[in-house]
Amino acid sequence: MYLKKRLLALGVAAAAGFSAAPASATLDLQTPVQLQGQGVGAQFTTLFLQGAGNNTTESGGVNFNGSVFGDAGSGNSQSRTFTFGDLGITNANQLGLIVNLAEPGSENPPSVNTANSVLTGTQATMSNTISLNVFSSTGTLLETHTAAAGLQLNQVAAGLGGSGLLFALSPAEVTQLNATIAANAGTEVFTTGATFANAQGGPETIAAARLTAIPPTAIPEPETYAMMLAGLGLLGFVGSRRKKS
Repeated sequence: MYLKKRLLALGVAAAAGFSAAPASATLDLQTPVQLQGQGVGAQFTTLFLQGAGNNTTESGGVNFNGSVFGDAGSGNSQSRTFTFGDLGITNANQLGLIVNLAEPGSENPPSVNTANSVLTGTQATMSNTISLNVFSSTGTLLETHTAAAGLQLNQVAAGLGGSGLLFALSPAEVTQLNATIAANAGTEVFTTGATFANAQGGPETIAAARLTAIPPTAIPEPETYAMMLAGLGLLGFVGSRRKKS
């Protein structure tokens, strides 16, 4: 596993100038996934990140109002805010973030490293490593979920929109985020940010997705296998009872 104990990829830092730091949490790295369609517009891309010139560290993100900062690309098909309604989800356990790398093929392997933001203030908070930022409907930053710094993320396949690394909230963080949403009336707005070191040109993207809508290339968890086996066993038991009767 690449990530720390709680969320597969997100680690948090408090920003200078906040009177009260947002709640912190982490994201967990799940598995590589194969996506349908190619290109930025083929997926629900929330962040398009590409460093300028020969800079090997790229850092940026999206503000509550949809504007971008740092090395984030502008345009609705590249970097945007989103809500649960946009993804057709109602619970934090359905939210997935897919990090798609497009590093040059000359690298072996093509990869980047998650890093702390090189920006300052609130922008640093919102773009450390890989960040999921949660805002109230009025623009208050409620909490930020981030990945651990120093993770080496290897490119799964060439080309934007073709594959990526899936990150999701742990059960504890799902509970936390659901509680935060329940305690704040209105529709929460989400943004993403990131900082990648050792980048060789990119671009890198982060897409948001409904987990049940992702093609089933991920390896099921042990609990999933147990439920499947229990279901098969129940069907067998019912069938044998019918034969006897």
